[in-house]
Amino acid sequence: MKLTIVDVFAEARYQGNQLAVVENADGLTPDTMQAIAREMNFSETTFVTAVAPSPAGPRAAVRIFTPAQELPFAGHPTLGTAWVLTGGTGTATLALAAGDVPVTFADGLGWLTPPPATAGDPLEAAAAAALLGLTPDDLDDTLPPRTVTCGPTFPIVGVASLAALKRVRVDLATQRTLGIDGFPFAVCRQGYSKDADFAARMMFFDGTGMREDPATGSANAAFASYLRDRGETGRRIVEQGFEIGRPSRIHLAVEETLAVGGRVVPVAEGQLLD
Repeated sequence: MKLTIVDVFAEARYQGNQLAVVENADGLTPDTMQAIAREMNFSETTFVTAVAPSPAGPRAAVRIFTPAQELPFAGHPTLGTAWVLTGGTGTATLALAAGDVPVTFADGLGWLTPPPATAGDPLEAAAAAALLGLTPDDLDDTLPPRTVTCGPTFPIVGVASLAALKRVRVDLATQRTLGIDGFPFAVCRQGYSKDADFAARMMFFDGTGMREDPATGSANAAFASYLRDRGETGRRIVEQGFEIGRPSRIHLAVEETLAVGGRVVPVAEGQLLD
């Protein structure tokens, strides 16, 4: 089985979010896929179980695994897998557990159309701040906290500054005590680069402990839906992963049809031994 490693939402190699893509994986059981994902130990590993060529581009059946569980949809695995299947040109459609997700490449960027997002209930400011290890004074009232589901569920919490964003710490026991489900996504209206509109962080528990995601396409898709619901439309750039040395840039098209975009950089190719 062919194994490809790419960096997704990356401007250069060894940036962005790492992804391992396993092709010709139709003979693998779900338990074996999960074991391989643990072995890779990236945020996600994808398994291409079938590819059907067509004039409009390949349609591929794909499964996505973190080191701890299978996901119905995740953004950087979708974008990265589509790049591996197409070489970063044209269009591919990935048949995921959450449904078909088209990906189109143009001018060096890949753009995915995420599955529909569902807005959940607003979160109380005190609880949202406690979820991030902050105080209510650290929050941005122009980005009120609420949950949004786009594949996974994300409690989206706006913070007031990069200084507050850098202090974010998520504790699983605290999250359970608060009764807030999902993967916390903290975002502020300051970027690390002059042309960036937002900076963000996302924490998740992978079965061995809490870790941070360098770039989260599904969370940013949820955030794009959140912005659209608030009447904030147009193109946006979100920076993520700077705090952990994996700078990432996620492009958002906040329009009637949402899109999440970014660059993909190849890192390694090889064979996964039987």
